[in-house]
Amino acid sequence: MSRMRLLSGVAAAVLGAAACTTISGEEPSASPGAEAGEAELRITAHTETAFAGTFDAKGEGELVEFEAHRTGPATATLHLEVNGQPFDASYDGEAMTARWNGYNGALYPEDLAALKHTLAALGDHFGGDQESLRLHEDFLVRRISFWSEAPAGLTMPERELDLSAPHGETVRVAPPGVVVHEEGAAESETGALEVNHQAANEDGILYLRCNVASIAVHDASGHCTQFESIFAGPNSDDCYGKCGSGCGFGTAGYTYDCLDHDRCGRAHGGSANPWDDECGDEYWEADDDFLNSIIGRCL
Repeated sequence: MSRMRLLSGVAAAVLGAAACTTISGEEPSASPGAEAGEAELRITAHTETAFAGTFDAKGEGELVEFEAHRTGPATATLHLEVNGQPFDASYDGEAMTARWNGYNGALYPEDLAALKHTLAALGDHFGGDQESLRLHEDFLVRRISFWSEAPAGLTMPERELDLSAPHGETVRVAPPGVVVHEEGAAESETGALEVNHQAANEDGILYLRCNVASIAVHDASGHCTQFESIFAGPNSDDCYGKCGSGCGFGTAGYTYDCLDHDRCGRAHGGSANPWDDECGDEYWEADDDFLNSIIGRCL
């Protein structure tokens, strides 16, 4: 699908200027194999306050351009384009707010693949050490991780996140009258209970207990809200409940909203199924968790 490029003249000028601000004495870096026509991560700026570059999987239709800036002691901005689809984002750690805008565009399978490959390349670039990233670098990595998990075709609107609520440690329990079943059991549907499809279940940032069974909740157009007992944490299958894909670079904490998103994705496809739209509400509810939960934290 073709898209009109929306990179503004101002943003283009900033990116062009950033290309001249590499670490003192260093040339912009490129990943091995670039001359052979393989996927290439090219870093054009890497300073205390700027990080910019491109990921280009030549011949695969994957082009990601990014620039992140630290604009103050606790503030950062980000501009990213994936195959021409633009995103702008900002973070204010003093006001505890974040904003981002996808300009009502959408991400499709080739875009999601490009973001996942960019994240993997950044992991290699930083040696897999996410916890040592500067503020603007961490902001970039967390946003790429979140956007790469979007259900394909989901509209990317303008969003504002309130991050001021304290992180929670309360154990989730099922409502009265609801039986919690084992993962995948057909009986886990609420059945006769009046529960809306695609109902909100935002928990804020509420951490899971490590390596025990926790209650996951999700809904879909084909069934009502399901309550399931799922083993989650660092020792679970593919780090169930961790915000992000799998266990490695680009992931954050273990939270209930990310557990719900993981469970919905495994049941209905999520971002792994190119045209699944069942997990949109679980995806939005995990937005703040991807951005602001503590890396690797569970209780």
